[in-house]
Amino acid sequence: MYAIKLELKLNNKEPTLMARHSGYARFCYNYALTLYQEVKSLPGGRSKKVAAIERVFTDHVKNMPEYQWTNT
Repeated sequence: MYAIKLELKLNNKEPTLMARHSGYARFCYNYALTLYQEVKSLPGGRSKKVAAIERVFTDHVKNMPEYQWTNT
């Protein structure tokens, strides 16, 4: 097995954009993990819990004033 290393050639604006995307992904992961730990004790399968978390994030979190930055 071997690995291929690639280097991205980014212009001046793209490093900032990449950092924003990775920060948003980390925020979503942490928020979903917290919600999953809260609903872990509820009955039902894993897929139902994940679907419920997705609904909560899309319907409620994106409409909260303190998380308006997630809509941009």
